[in-house]
Amino acid sequence: MPNLTSHLAFYGYGVAAALFLLIAVLILASWKGQAKGGLLALAVVMTALWGGGLAYSEVSLTVNWSHIYFLELARDTSWLLFLAEVLNRATGGNLVRIMRLGGPAIGFAFLGAGLISFAALTTPASVGSPELLTLGSLVTSLCVVVYLEQIFRNSPREDRKGLKYFCIATGSIFIYDIVLYSDARVAGHIDQTLWDVRGLVVIMSAPLMAIGIRHIESWSGRIFVSRHVVFYTTTLIAAGIYLVAVGVAGYYVSMIGGQWGTVFQVLFVSAALVTLALLLFSDLLRAKLRVFISKHFFENKYDYREEWLRLIATLTRDDESLPLKRRAIKALAQILSSSAGRLWLKSVEGSDYEEAESWNVNRFDSQISASYGLVAYLEKTGWVIDVKEFESVPRRYEGLAAVDLENLVEDLAFVVPLQNGRELLGFVALSKTAAPISLNYEDRDLLKTAGRQIASYLGQETAIEQLAQSRQFEAFNKLTAYIMHDLKNLVSQQSLVVENAKKYKANPEFIDDAVATIEGGVSRMRRVIDQLQQTTIQSHSEKIDLNKLVSEAVQRCSDKKPVPTVSCSESEAVVLSNRERLLMALYHTIRNAQDATADD
Repeated sequence: MPNLTSHLAFYGYGVAAALFLLIAVLILASWKGQAKGGLLALAVVMTALWGGGLAYSEVSLTVNWSHIYFLELARDTSWLLFLAEVLNRATGGNLVRIMRLGGPAIGFAFLGAGLISFAALTTPASVGSPELLTLGSLVTSLCVVVYLEQIFRNSPREDRKGLKYFCIATGSIFIYDIVLYSDARVAGHIDQTLWDVRGLVVIMSAPLMAIGIRHIESWSGRIFVSRHVVFYTTTLIAAGIYLVAVGVAGYYVSMIGGQWGTVFQVLFVSAALVTLALLLFSDLLRAKLRVFISKHFFENKYDYREEWLRLIATLTRDDESLPLKRRAIKALAQILSSSAGRLWLKSVEGSDYEEAESWNVNRFDSQISASYGLVAYLEKTGWVIDVKEFESVPRRYEGLAAVDLENLVEDLAFVVPLQNGRELLGFVALSKTAAPISLNYEDRDLLKTAGRQIASYLGQETAIEQLAQSRQFEAFNKLTAYIMHDLKNLVSQQSLVVENAKKYKANPEFIDDAVATIEGGVSRMRRVIDQLQQTTIQSHSEKIDLNKLVSEAVQRCSDKKPVPTVSCSESEAVVLSNRERLLMALYHTIRNAQDATADD
């Protein structure tokens, strides 16, 4: 199957080159000018060039063994230079000179020998290797493995966590080369299959190498590898390996299936693709993969920068269909990949906790007393409750009973307190996650901190709502006082008319005054009704002569004792205001004075 392996070689070396080029960019972006960082970047760049050159050799007849030889030895020598520097630093400069310089010297020696031996070589690359290539690459690969072992043994314990991944990744690449070239030395030629599959080994080693470099700050300024990049890279690599295995298996199914071989091959590959799709879209598998990556590839379980940005983005999102209370539940659920939850908040009176909102679950509008066991426990401890842990080790939750956790939410998994200062503003009950998890100190710290942030947002929203209500009541009280003044004056006028009607109803002049009084009252009530019907208060300003306005207000109030008098200045006094509002303000002021003063 030469065509199949040829394609594997091209794509394997090509993807390996792309991955190492990406790692090189990350290293150079965070490089602080240190020698180790520069040599590391050189080794990674040379590996990328090596992968690109070998991928190109699979499709070009112009590449010969001399080119491949120099790519191989240049890559190996660059790694030896870097590892020699690391080993020298790990031993505090006490490394024997021949040990420190021996590896790079061997690499340069083989490069020089190749330059002399292959200066005139023009034979295209093919199966069947030159002796010098297999010997040189075998020796340099052995040197790399020896250096890796010495580096790991002599490095301080705090660096071994990152070194573990780096040594496994680098060792995998060069141990495979030892196997490849040892076989070539025995057989007299390079095995084509081993050569073509080598790119896949390098691809699998690239993510481990990036993680190892990231954990060792002194090498390159601590490069950043996103969890999303690791997750999707791991997924793509796993899917690629799966598809390669399916391709190989399908090829053999076609070979042994006889005249039905093609049919069996199509059915097999189709079933395999459907299975892959089911796996890729499985929430459970993806959740388990994220947990596995967080546990085994990163110091911290969470990318706290990303988690905090996501929390703030969720809480501040402008979405009318998702109010703040519902966003608060979603923000906490996202941290643990929970599917639903409910929120309880302390009532205004503070006597109990009311269900304020729900997310992805029906709302019951239930109430929980402030003396309830769950509330008392959360107020006392501020502890995040893991229901699974509570069921297995109840002594860790002293003071909490199983009945306290009933009827909170379907498939209850966690209860997160929302503390605003020392006050328990509320709590959120979350459903089970796609992949079962047990909370550790990182989960609890993140959830408690997120709960405090959410409590501050909810507390601010509650304060704004109470302020708006108080302003509405204030406006209502002002409006009521305004209307009461008018009603009181109208009632006084109408009462006076009724009292005098018994004595003067036969007097035509009284009838005229009574009609005028009623007409004035109707006019004032119409103005009040017009203002009540307006959706916005009209405030039309104009120039007003204060002398005339005060005189008019006094004239309106002259029907009640003590009768007011006015003395105006001869000079004109003009203001810019709403005439009707200013007149009513003066009118009510005089009326209040009349009500509070004896008739004499």
